[in-house]
Amino acid sequence: MSQANSAENIKQLTDMYTRLHPQVHTTFEEDMPKFWGSKWKANTTIGKLRTVLVHRPGKEFLSVGKKTPWPPHEASLAAWRMTFKPNLDEMVEHHENLVKVYKDEGIRVLVRKPDPHDPPYQVKAIFTDDVCHPAVYGQVILRMYDWIRKGEELPTYQTLAEAGCPVVGMIMGDGMAEGGSIGWLDEKHLLIEVHFARGNTADKVISEANDWGHEQLTRIIKTQDPEIDIKIEPGYGSTKGTIDYAMIDRHTSIGDPKLFEPHLVEWMKRTMNWKFITPPEELVYTDTHGAKIGPNTGVVLEPMKIMVPVGNPKNTKWLESLGVEVVEIECSSLVRPRNSGSIHCTCGSLERDSEPCD
Repeated sequence: MSQANSAENIKQLTDMYTRLHPQVHTTFEEDMPKFWGSKWKANTTIGKLRTVLVHRPGKEFLSVGKKTPWPPHEASLAAWRMTFKPNLDEMVEHHENLVKVYKDEGIRVLVRKPDPHDPPYQVKAIFTDDVCHPAVYGQVILRMYDWIRKGEELPTYQTLAEAGCPVVGMIMGDGMAEGGSIGWLDEKHLLIEVHFARGNTADKVISEANDWGHEQLTRIIKTQDPEIDIKIEPGYGSTKGTIDYAMIDRHTSIGDPKLFEPHLVEWMKRTMNWKFITPPEELVYTDTHGAKIGPNTGVVLEPMKIMVPVGNPKNTKWLESLGVEVVEIECSSLVRPRNSGSIHCTCGSLERDSEPCD
């Protein structure tokens, strides 16, 4: 090729880029529906649920009672964090009860990939809310704190990726973070408890790892929206408790405010005009961490509509008296007191509508 032809080709290529392919200024969030298939926003606890992540109980439950593949390699129900010898058929039936409600509500259901290990051991993977958590948009893969749950991160990540849900960050290094202590109060306010509900520890290394995990999560979220107000609670006691687990409507939760850290309550009332609805004393119980809570508001399907396990008719009647629509399902093998988590824990929120105005 002659120098003249080469120069002409370069001129044409330059013109092609500058005239027809200029750099385009957009935001990742506004590109998401076109290139990622959806908005993938779930930075709310009460917006109408649109896509949920669940895990179907599998062969891992056949391992319960055998020696654990982690120290101290004990063969007991307690070593598997179980109170009963699981019946896999029963657990699958209860899982399908959950899935049916979601589908009846028009909610898209993503089922997490099976435990890839041999032998499988992830008997707590049914609690999908713990392993990933919504940032402002997309999901953050968290980092589990003990052996029974370590390893859930990879199949969770693979499931999200296959569905097109962007993973916008991961907790790295020795950081620790699990979903049970993280909760969106609304789309601009997030609460993080560093140690509770997993229990306090005087171990400096563990404390710092928890601090570091939640600091990483904060940085990821602040990168997306610097205006998000994130309160990191120290967690030495049930300061936040289950406020985000007890919501029924925008800025409204079930619980006696006297049971929570007073400055936290004052901030919520002042900043968000938060409404605490104190339940009758007979509906309140003490949970495994010593916190007084109840009644359980389960999974918020949409504002003033919740899904709860069967078996608490007094709770349901009282909630209905407040105008809450309550959907009851049989899922006792998946939740407390038989299992170690709540129905809220089984629901990984991947997409929710924006919250209604007050």
